Amino acid sequence: MSALHIRALLRPALLLLPLALAACASTKVEGTWMRPGFPEKPIKGPVLVVGVARDDTLRRIYEDRLVKLLKARGLFAMPSYETVPGVLEQDANEKLMTAARTKGARFLLSSALIGEQVEQVVTHEPSMYMGGPYRGWYGSYWGMSYGGRTEVRTYNVLIAQTSLVDVGEDRIEWTARTRTTVTSDMAAETEAFADVVIEAMSGAHLVGRPN
Repeated sequence: MSALHIRALLRPALLLLPLALAACASTKVEGTWMRPGFPEKPIKGPVLVVGVARDDTLRRIYEDRLVKLLKARGLFAMPSYETVPGVLEQDANEKLMTAARTKGARFLLSSALIGEQVEQVVTHEPSMYMGGPYRGWYGSYWGMSYGGRTEVRTYNVLIAQTSLVDVGEDRIEWTARTRTTVTSDMAAETEAFADVVIEAMSGAHLVGRPN
């Protein structure tokens, strides 16, 4: 994969939202892709972990959590914020790939926001009015289907992509696309997002079980 392709992957996360790693426990994996021919077995490190976010605190929380989870599975992993500190700007891809090579990393594992959606959930609570008898199974509850209260809830949903890049070949080997409903507890939910990522990698046989 060329540096241009990596730039295309990282750029959306730097433009769309200031908090690219706002995640929650309801994060779900929409789908995964693996390069044909890439062996379905645990990878070997070192791995440089990247969380593309404009909020440096969330970036550190995410990278530290994912590094911890990878190390628990026998992989040597490093957070990128130690080598490329501060806010990741437009030239982040070159800096990160250079850092990965300097650190001797075999893989770069990055998560970045690629889209945002707004979803609405409509719920209806029927009134407790009991109508008269009605022939059939509904009986006196037939009247509950009339009146009541309708509630509309709006949620921000973030679409993220996590990519495993072979540093030597400059090529994407595996990706996972996730959907996350944003909540207010950013720190806890960012860690939960990391947990979902590691489970997706485990499902693809890229990492083993925790030691």
